Amino acid sequence: MKRTTTAGVLLAVVAMTLTACGEEKQPAGADVVQTSAAQTGSAAPAEDVAADVKVTKCDSNSYTPKITIEVTNSTGEDARYAVTIAIKDADGKASGEALFAKNRMSPGQKVTEEIPGDTPVKGKITCEVARAKRLPPK
Repeated sequence: MKRTTTAGVLLAVVAMTLTACGEEKQPAGADVVQTSAAQTGSAAPAEDVAADVKVTKCDSNSYTPKITIEVTNSTGEDARYAVTIAIKDADGKASGEALFAKNRMSPGQKVTEEIPGDTPVKGKITCEVARAKRLPPK
């Protein structure tokens, strides 16, 4: 009987833990993370990761939105970048995302890239950096 009680308690704890891990809406930029330089103590705060990313074009004239971004490695060491751009429709409602990833960028390197949105959107759109991560290079 003791084994059954222990298993029941363990199951209840696991169930409570899993239900507490629900996804919560967070504001744009809430997931801005800087890991490599923060670990060495040689870089600026995490907010600077988002400053490394600039949306230069946000266009929905075709079937799939096309977003052009410019990413600059502002650190003094090689880094890997992962960026999510939030796409909003004319009413300001979330209408998709565009993703950028670069495995290795040298210090000061600038990359300009056109990335497609993941969902067709009609009409005018706006784009903003939702998440930006700077990680150790691969």
